[in-house]
Amino acid sequence: MSRYFRYTLEDMKKSSDKKLFTYATTFAGGGGSSCGYKLSGGDCKFMNEFQEVACDTYLQNFPGTPYLCKDIKQMTSEEVMVTGKFNPRELDIFDGSPPCPPFSMSGSKQKNWNKTQVKYGHVQTNIEDLTWEIIRLCKDIQPKVIVCENVKGLTMSYAVEHLNKMIRDFEAIGYTTVYKVMSAVNYGVPQKRERVFIVSVRNDVMEDVGLNFMNLSGAVFPEPYNEEISLNQAIGDLQDNEFNKKDAEYLRMKMKTYKKYSWLTKLPKNPNRVMSIGDDVVKPHYEDLYRQGKIKKEDIKISYYQSRRVPWSQASHTLTESGMLMSVAAHLHPGEDRVFSPREACRIMSLPEDFILTGDMNKKLARIGLMVAPLQMKYLSESIYNNVIKPYKEKHNDTNH
Repeated sequence: MSRYFRYTLEDMKKSSDKKLFTYATTFAGGGGSSCGYKLSGGDCKFMNEFQEVACDTYLQNFPGTPYLCKDIKQMTSEEVMVTGKFNPRELDIFDGSPPCPPFSMSGSKQKNWNKTQVKYGHVQTNIEDLTWEIIRLCKDIQPKVIVCENVKGLTMSYAVEHLNKMIRDFEAIGYTTVYKVMSAVNYGVPQKRERVFIVSVRNDVMEDVGLNFMNLSGAVFPEPYNEEISLNQAIGDLQDNEFNKKDAEYLRMKMKTYKKYSWLTKLPKNPNRVMSIGDDVVKPHYEDLYRQGKIKKEDIKISYYQSRRVPWSQASHTLTESGMLMSVAAHLHPGEDRVFSPREACRIMSLPEDFILTGDMNKKLARIGLMVAPLQMKYLSESIYNNVIKPYKEKHNDTNH
């Protein structure tokens, strides 16, 4: 059975109304994680995000959610519990997706660690350490399970010691921790999005449900499903959607004002393989100039290598915050000289059909690129509920939601 399906905000609300488990979400963004938790029956007790535009998007889709729109560093565990109206040890899942740029494989890696920078419109220091804010809060809140998401780069050699320290410090507050790199394409998402998920289970919960470090990973991480949802399956029908046509026309016209446009028009429409502007257009152009003796070898510039056009027959490559922007244009429509529209990007990220986005075009696109893919989170949280939270509640006759 396919793990891919389309759904609406109302479908999600019906699932969430079952209130199978409670959760709090930090670094919530526009609500990608929450869509997944709600699809698996989660009841959101608290939300935190420090960008106002993201809070606005979240509350448009999930009105009435108890929240704090502030820097997590300025937030206390007492504030979280008072706002969410729960006590220590009552919450089922505490969720957080700290900023990923410090660990991105395409970023500057450790060069920008231990520095003060402007990120997401705010001056921030040591954003690579924000997972420890989750640890600080959870030390007092003591949820049954903690779920953290980040980029695959966190598991690479330049960052893995940082990951290991996170694990040790989760363990120091009473949790057993495992992690796994999961590709969203294996969980019903039409996107080859690899992310690491770190899952920590409180030690007494582990003991009560018969888990240990050796079998925890198999219990919480769902098995991957060998199925690739193509762009055609995901967004093919939107070519005839009137609302989407207006956005597509706007993007086609706007793209012409950017320097990259003359290069992207040279990429074939619906190619038979993934093609990049850098590898397939820019590099051959400069190599030809070199052969003609018009430039020196050191003048060959391979730029725009991340700007790719994926065939209709394949899943999208990873949507990113900056890559979604019109000026960057890393994610190109398979059949048109433009980036994906907000509605197309929502489909590729597996968001609800009627998901509401706020802000201008670039803010909408960037907001999607930052999200956790909902269907991926649905299957992960479903597995955590079925194998950890549900048996714990049954053993303790816990009906507190």
